Amino acid sequence: MMLIKKHRFWMLWAASLAVLGWYWWTDPDGGAETITRLQWLAWLLVVSGPVYLLRKALMPGDSATLLRDARDGSIPAAIAWLGMALLTGLLFLAFAGQARAEWPPKQALAHLPTLQSEIQAHWPDAPERAVFAAQVEQETCPSLTHKKCWNPRTELKTAREYGFGLGQLTVTSRFDNFAEARKLDVTLRDWQWQDRFDAMRQLRTMVLMDRSGFRRLGFVQDRAERLAMAFAGYNGGMGGVLSDRRVCAGVPGCDPNKWFGHVEMHSLKAKAADKGYGKSFFEINREYVRNIIYTRRPRYAAWFGEV
Repeated sequence: MMLIKKHRFWMLWAASLAVLGWYWWTDPDGGAETITRLQWLAWLLVVSGPVYLLRKALMPGDSATLLRDARDGSIPAAIAWLGMALLTGLLFLAFAGQARAEWPPKQALAHLPTLQSEIQAHWPDAPERAVFAAQVEQETCPSLTHKKCWNPRTELKTAREYGFGLGQLTVTSRFDNFAEARKLDVTLRDWQWQDRFDAMRQLRTMVLMDRSGFRRLGFVQDRAERLAMAFAGYNGGMGGVLSDRRVCAGVPGCDPNKWFGHVEMHSLKAKAADKGYGKSFFEINREYVRNIIYTRRPRYAAWFGEV
């Protein structure tokens, strides 16, 4: 115990560096997400001074003395200490909110209003909205500062497929999602190939495709689980999701109406790494859903007024 107390400063630093290293290693943006988090932390450190001065101006007094008196049984001291703690917390939240509002990459700000209006027009009762911005980021951002990030002219060309735009509509020898997109809504019928980099129509198509997958899974009652399956279908095909649900149903303890920890764990998708992608199609599909909902969504939550 004495050894721990003696070296706890260095142990805390080692633990912090270990966590930072883990974040960097698992960062889907090649370190950009980790840097953003560090910037937010740095902002909190910067505002700690103004927060302290504001708190002192609004509630002068020594918190340590109040806490000691509260422990000795003074109710007024306890109330004053709690008020001081609450005020400090509220001030930090106010400043922290400003930091979170800066999380979306700058290039996203040109398209977020369009995305918001497309969701409102075509899927106003969507379970949540920040996930769609996260989906664009997942589709286009090798890193948050990459020139492809939130760029409607982003293209992916491999021997297997061609993808373009904010939602990465794909065309292969087996299917043409651009042709299918024009069937989703009357406003897309005149969308021509030479105009495929139209950001508004790209976003409209993405929202409509997500909505279509979500509605097709209407038998899944939990809307969050259904949305996760819809994203899996957007990435790997709805037929694959339905097939994976059947596989799950045949496994004891696996609930085909739940994605996380259930359907996501079972699939007939190839689990060997593909040469063109460096990962298996199973791994890509499962990371796609988790990155959108857990890793990328928080960056846009404040912009959409969500928690």
